[in-house]
Amino acid sequence: MLAGALASACATSPSALPPPRVAFSKPRAAPLKRAPDLVRASEAPVVNERYSGWILAADGLSMLPLLNWIIRPEDIYLALPSLLAPPAIHLLHGESTNAAVSLLMRVAMLGGVYLAGRQGDDCADDCMPVLPLLLATISIVPVITIDSALLAHTTRPAEGWRNLPVHPTISRTADGKTWLFLGGRF
Repeated sequence: MLAGALASACATSPSALPPPRVAFSKPRAAPLKRAPDLVRASEAPVVNERYSGWILAADGLSMLPLLNWIIRPEDIYLALPSLLAPPAIHLLHGESTNAAVSLLMRVAMLGGVYLAGRQGDDCADDCMPVLPLLLATISIVPVITIDSALLAHTTRPAEGWRNLPVHPTISRTADGKTWLFLGGRF
């Protein structure tokens, strides 16, 4: 018994528990700042439109009368389709400056074709008019190439660009996730 009493006297009671901690709440996150509004575009986006096919089609259709005009220069009406059709296509697409440049190039082309035809007048029926063909080719090909490749384009405002402006917005939620929103005026 004595041993039991001594053992209980030597045993110390456990120390007191620390005071309970105060449960602090998480600090509130600062209110999210609203993303700045995107500035609405004041000008419509531009759409580039090419109409080279129309120019090439007009040149293709007017080439046969033009080549006949080399042989019969007194029939001036044969040169008119080649002179007027491609500039008219430029005008139909609203490009008056390109139409004027095309018309000037074609006047110069007709001058070269006329001179090429007069070079062939010296050739008898049995000779091959190489120089007139070369001069006519040099007169025609660059004009058609420049007109269809460089001049046959227009820029216009995109259709319906004011109808549905979409505004992308990146935002963070309270739990820290990032979201992408698309908003618009419907």
